[in-house]
Amino acid sequence: MLDKILKQNHWVSAILAGKALLLLALSWLIYDRIWVQQVETGYFDHLLKTLSKGNLWWLVLCLVLAPVNWFVEVVKWKKLTRPFQQISWQKASQSILAGIALGVISPGRIGEYGGRLLHSAEGHRSSTLYAHFVGSLSQNIPVFVFGALGVSWFFSEYYMANGYIAYSLAFILMATAFLMAMMYVQHQSLAKWLVSFKWFQEFSRIQGEVAYHPQTLHHVALLSLMRFLIFASQYLSLLFLFGMPVSVFEGMMGIFVIFVFQTGLPLPPLLGVVARTQLSVIVWSAFSSDQISMLVVPMILYSINLIIPSLLGGLVLLSTNIQKQIQHG
Repeated sequence: MLDKILKQNHWVSAILAGKALLLLALSWLIYDRIWVQQVETGYFDHLLKTLSKGNLWWLVLCLVLAPVNWFVEVVKWKKLTRPFQQISWQKASQSILAGIALGVISPGRIGEYGGRLLHSAEGHRSSTLYAHFVGSLSQNIPVFVFGALGVSWFFSEYYMANGYIAYSLAFILMATAFLMAMMYVQHQSLAKWLVSFKWFQEFSRIQGEVAYHPQTLHHVALLSLMRFLIFASQYLSLLFLFGMPVSVFEGMMGIFVIFVFQTGLPLPPLLGVVARTQLSVIVWSAFSSDQISMLVVPMILYSINLIIPSLLGGLVLLSTNIQKQIQHG
């Protein structure tokens, strides 16, 4: 009895400590993204000055697309978990928000896996993790396909006199996209291969639960493409908001380049924003000398798409009985 009480107290202490660390990390996130960046770049003042010129609707469009983006992800998550678990819209939304909150403070957004486990049923947690892997794979395919197109055009047009270098890089990106697509379509074959390794014996048990019908994979791929295009449209709307002198085609090509390179940066989004702002300056300097706008655009974009959802996800985690979720699924 005493051992049971001590074990329970250990869980309670660990969970409380984890929630306290999460609260501190999210508080620092708000401070860094809102106060520090305002002091260093004056981005909020620059935004207000820009809005005073009557460009409000571009910001409204970006804000409206944000919940649409995450709603599409909720639909995708329900499709991926449907073969082994019926999850409600509310729980699917909470799992995604919790994943964003944990993802913003972890390298490569690996913490998202933990968030997806929030409402996973007991006995299906391995399938839940595998479903998130399949979903992430589908999300990266359009990034590399369109990234290859963007690199081949943008770099040969603006940065490289010898287009063969740009085309070679684009070929590597397209080859990566092809491999990802093969892994996505043949994911069960991949799971069978992994089972041959001792560390992945668990996959032998979950193969039946994640035997996705080809139609499901097609729907998930289309939803991932939709999310990618929504995100790109948000970025483009902010470029127009700040009067960046680019056409829709030029803007999209530059955005594709930024997306594909930032995907390869194994940094948590908190630190990755720095890298993204530098990428923004490198790309958009081909069209303008307005560096403050180049820095502000990715800051606003990631504030809308990551900071706000992560705060909601933090509230979900802080209000959830994690111990009960772990013990009872």
